[in-house]
Amino acid sequence: MKKVKSIFALFVLFLMFSASNNRFPKTGLFVGEKAPNFQMTDSTAGTFDLRDLKGKYVVLNFWASYDASSRISNIRMRQEIEKLNHQNLSFVSVSYDPSRVIFEETVKLDELDRNTQFYDKEGESSDVYKAFRLKKGFGNYLLDQNGVIIAKNFSPEKLTELIGQ
Repeated sequence: MKKVKSIFALFVLFLMFSASNNRFPKTGLFVGEKAPNFQMTDSTAGTFDLRDLKGKYVVLNFWASYDASSRISNIRMRQEIEKLNHQNLSFVSVSYDPSRVIFEETVKLDELDRNTQFYDKEGESSDVYKAFRLKKGFGNYLLDQNGVIIAKNFSPEKLTELIGQ
């Protein structure tokens, strides 16, 4: 019995130590958190500042052309947003492609609105990538009118339900 108590005590200590000494950074932001503000400047799309969209729902999409699922998600999200035709909804997409040429060709090929697509040449080193704690650079967030995350990695079909239309 003494042996069982000792093993249990060691197990509890191990759990306490491992919980307080988490060496793995958390990935992504969470529902309920305020999204960090960011600005992007793109020679084609112009300048974007997330603060300019306060008062609107915002779909933030992070993608790259070499990742098939993020690319498909980007296209489907654009189509769903066009179908909704919601006046208080904006779509902003940030690409982490290795080259601007690949990004621009993909935007044309996928018939994406160039005014809502931004290329982040810094990739994993960029401030946006770090601020959103992206893993592989892909995923999406839905922000409410105050910039608070109300959904993460949702499907385009779920968007209508999420914005209450």
